[in-house]
Amino acid sequence: MNAPVAALEPGQDTWQRYRANLPRHLMGIARHLQSEVMQTLTQRRGHTGLRLGFEPFMTLIGQHGARITDLADWLGISKQACNQTINQIEQAGYVRRDADPVDGRAKVLQLTVQGRRLVREGAAASAAVQAQYLALLGEADYADFAALVDRLCAGLEFAHPMHRVARSNGADLVGALLGRLSDYVQQRLMEFTGARGHPRLKMSFAQVLGLIGPGGGRIGQIARIQQVSKQAVGAVVGELEALGYIRRGADPADARVQLLRFSPSGLQLLADSVASVEELEREFAAIIGAAGLSRLRTLAASLYAALALESEVFQSRPALDAIARQLIQQLGPQGGRELARLLLGYIREE
Repeated sequence: MNAPVAALEPGQDTWQRYRANLPRHLMGIARHLQSEVMQTLTQRRGHTGLRLGFEPFMTLIGQHGARITDLADWLGISKQACNQTINQIEQAGYVRRDADPVDGRAKVLQLTVQGRRLVREGAAASAAVQAQYLALLGEADYADFAALVDRLCAGLEFAHPMHRVARSNGADLVGALLGRLSDYVQQRLMEFTGARGHPRLKMSFAQVLGLIGPGGGRIGQIARIQQVSKQAVGAVVGELEALGYIRRGADPADARVQLLRFSPSGLQLLADSVASVEELEREFAAIIGAAGLSRLRTLAASLYAALALESEVFQSRPALDAIARQLIQQLGPQGGRELARLLLGYIREE
């Protein structure tokens, strides 16, 4: 049997900056929006062959069509990688290849009838989720949030092609851009942190490292929040153990459960991650200004808190957590959100 894992704690300020920062909040909101839209499309609209990675391709093809070479340039990927994904989208029935009227040797990707339906239903699902966000933040604050995301993506070289084409195609900008912005945030944080002495980081590590709180982390909990299998999380945990960033042992509260904690090397990674967040936020400030950055921080933090994203990892109120989980089981996700809006309304009235 594994021995209990001893607590290793960084300073309270480091934990606070690690768990409450703009990049983390933007990634959490983006993941929530994508998850809600995917659930609607797959479970309610019958798009069983759909994958999350299809979304930027479908948005960029839009009403006017696009060449694979253009898609690859806009997304910053190789033509081969782009073609592999397009093959999957084509097999799912969402796009077709037509002859290019300008160059008969080339092909233009066009949405099929099924593809146009997917785009319409995806936009409607995204609008429904964003209506929840508006109800939680209020109309003026959500408009500010959307405008700042728009300005930020317009100024980021990584996101600008998506921003420009999505706007020309009349796409829902927040729905189209949040996922792209989240990808950029993860990529840049990995680059910054790698340069601080962690060259073997992978994008997949974020789904585990970001959900280990002061009290540790649990594979089942992480899998539930990320909506992936325990096996997938376990594989990432194994890689992080091999690199010496985390260690696991018996949970003092339940010996049947393994508890994940940062090792000393992991705590250094945490501190370096905080420094990387600050570096990334300076990049953002150069685009939207210090006042814009401050405003976006406030709005993203408010929405993140209202959605209670990842709160079970960092809250120190287990009884309240248990009540919340029980209510969600009884009311379902939609009922839980409606209850949250009601409670937030009562709080504001006071």
